[in-house]
Amino acid sequence: FIALNLTILKKKKKIHLLTTVYYAYFMHGIIILEKIKPLIQRGHEYLVHHILLYQCTNHLNDSTLNDGHECYHPNMPDSFQLCETIIFAWAIGGQGFIYPPHVGLSIGTPNDPTYVMMEIHYDNPTHKQGLIDSSGLRLFYTSELKKYDAGVIETGVWVSLYHMIPPRMFEFMSVGHCTSECLEEALDYERPSGIHIFAVLLHAHLAGQALRTLHFRNGVLQKPLAGDETFDFNFQEFQYLKEERVLLPGDSLITQCLYNTNDRRNMTWGGLSTRNEMCLSYLMYYPRINLSRCESLPEIAGQLKFIGVKEIYKPVTTWPFIIKSPKKYRNLSFTEAMDTYRWSEQKGRDFNELVLELPINVRCTKYGQEEWSV
Repeated sequence: FIALNLTILKKKKKIHLLTTVYYAYFMHGIIILEKIKPLIQRGHEYLVHHILLYQCTNHLNDSTLNDGHECYHPNMPDSFQLCETIIFAWAIGGQGFIYPPHVGLSIGTPNDPTYVMMEIHYDNPTHKQGLIDSSGLRLFYTSELKKYDAGVIETGVWVSLYHMIPPRMFEFMSVGHCTSECLEEALDYERPSGIHIFAVLLHAHLAGQALRTLHFRNGVLQKPLAGDETFDFNFQEFQYLKEERVLLPGDSLITQCLYNTNDRRNMTWGGLSTRNEMCLSYLMYYPRINLSRCESLPEIAGQLKFIGVKEIYKPVTTWPFIIKSPKKYRNLSFTEAMDTYRWSEQKGRDFNELVLELPINVRCTKYGQEEWSV
């Protein structure tokens, strides 16, 4: 047996002094991945927060290859928008990942993306100067066809400012839903017999304390899919399931994240920075279907009503949008209004109870940006 490998490293480049920076790079080829190993530059273990591989639509061309740029930036190239579906995720503290013998991650065949994008999240809270990094991934591949193609589904709370956590809370629970309607439509169309989950990566940021992914069938709780009751931000990696879990049409999933913001004096927002928060679980499964994200987000109107917001300026022309009334919040953004509110632990608990009962917006996304009809 000969182990073939392909290394994707970020070109040596200075990291800006921003607290949080995302960079992305492109590659293409025809390979079947069996193993992925992080290559973190020595001494930068604290700097590289996570690395994601996205599949891209085939509308790119070779001129994009080996290109790199800061992500989520006004000058970010348009081509970066063509890479939306996550096919692998690594987070700080994690080791390499090995696929089961009968499963591989294929790239470059007629049914696959021709291009993939590697995104690296750097976290530089001390604004240390002169940092130059060339971290990346080593992909171990084979020309041997596997019985099944692997896929990844991102579930949990849709990353957004509408995901908010009050300050001074010893416990606050956020919940993300992968609804039965989403799984019914996606699985019924492509895989009525279900898909097999074999690993789960639970992901949150610095306020995360405990995470779990729950599995329901016909409304009845099954054995929990994955959990980490002592979540450590500095140690995040895929959990291999002892037994593969079949996910059937009509099943549903709930991702729960417990946070502690007792040492914070302002709201914590859903977002990309490590000082923002996430509540996600990445499901590694086979055979691959056309579903990349199955997430939810509580509606904003009820959250604003809790602090007394009555009206916002319409049409919405700025982000975050601006409050019109009452007078005490007038001309503040909704994020400023939330920070202005006088939070207490009891008010935070009341807010948590409200948010868990609010209607949700559902994201049920195919590869690219197209949505299922739910």
